Amino acid sequence: MLNLASLGYLTIDDPVLYDWLGGLVTAFNQLQQQIGVDAAPAPQATTGQTIPAPAAPASLVANAARGTFNIALGSSPGAAPGIQYFVEVASDPSFPSSTMVYPIGTTLTLSLNLGNVTRYFRARAKYPSSAYSPYTYIGTAANPTAVTGGLATSNDILQNPPSNSVNNATVDSIDAGNGTATIRIYGPGGVGSSWTQSYGQGTRTFPTGTVNGLAYSTLYYLIWDTVGGAYLAFASLQQTVADPYTFCGKVTTVASGGTGGTSGGGGSDWGTGGCTEVGTELSFPENSEASLQLEECRKWIEIELESGARVAFAPGTLVSVFRRAEELKPGDLVEIGREGRVSAVRQAAQAWRASQRMVVRVKPQGIYWANGIRVHNMKLI
Repeated sequence: MLNLASLGYLTIDDPVLYDWLGGLVTAFNQLQQQIGVDAAPAPQATTGQTIPAPAAPASLVANAARGTFNIALGSSPGAAPGIQYFVEVASDPSFPSSTMVYPIGTTLTLSLNLGNVTRYFRARAKYPSSAYSPYTYIGTAANPTAVTGGLATSNDILQNPPSNSVNNATVDSIDAGNGTATIRIYGPGGVGSSWTQSYGQGTRTFPTGTVNGLAYSTLYYLIWDTVGGAYLAFASLQQTVADPYTFCGKVTTVASGGTGGTSGGGGSDWGTGGCTEVGTELSFPENSEASLQLEECRKWIEIELESGARVAFAPGTLVSVFRRAEELKPGDLVEIGREGRVSAVRQAAQAWRASQRMVVRVKPQGIYWANGIRVHNMKLI
């Protein structure tokens, strides 16, 4: 604080000047208090800590969904314009030395994309020339409350998109002998064996089955109804996208007498691969088998995420949430890393240049990471 040590001599020699300078010093010190600085710190005080600390933030709230934490503070009571806020985020309620500190200045909000993790939060405030205020916790200092980021839900992604290359099922048909065709669904072990679907988090096994009473020489799309526990055949692809449905394959039934028709299902090669521009850093799940071949490509979909990840995809590549790269738009959520974290698309644009694409096949799960972005080597119908 400003203190004119010789000002007292003016009380006799020039009382008018004394009053004027005294008022100026008072006003100057009040201004320093308001903006949180001290132009003349006292020698006996620790440098930078001569202004009284502000009160603790009035409140602290963190709402989390789809891996994003939205944090809001209540301003410190009586806070001056120069106040600065700090949010601390820890993976342990004891707030160890690894705790992350986010200086947010004079703002009262912070958004963090941390993924589906559990974190603890506290916040405090200070002026540029003051000590810190006490902490405000989500919960209490003795018992901080955990906040979990959460995963993307079906409202955030396309509903159960159909794919004939994410399983090892065979779907074919026979003449039932009563004027109708029968569709059979079975696995690599032949008629009567189960089949396996590969998806983002692993594999699922489904029983063998049939659908009876179908028309000859007709295209059908086959699904397993996870609620009803039965196979269903639809003539329209749009009928297969309900969330309870797991897609098996498509088939054209035989003609009367058992001739003609086509078979479908995932086949045994698990798809023909997603594609990224040559030079992209790739990583694969443990214990997976990967193959790669180069092909010429001129059209690219360049994706940049808020996380900073950038990848040039060939059109048709399935990114993270079973969307083709060319269908992504700013704001869409894309899965990154191996911990279930998500990041929003910052920019998506088409580009034309002569280059090569890396066609990747990964068994058995059909997933890999391109510059940290989760990619599927499956292809939609």
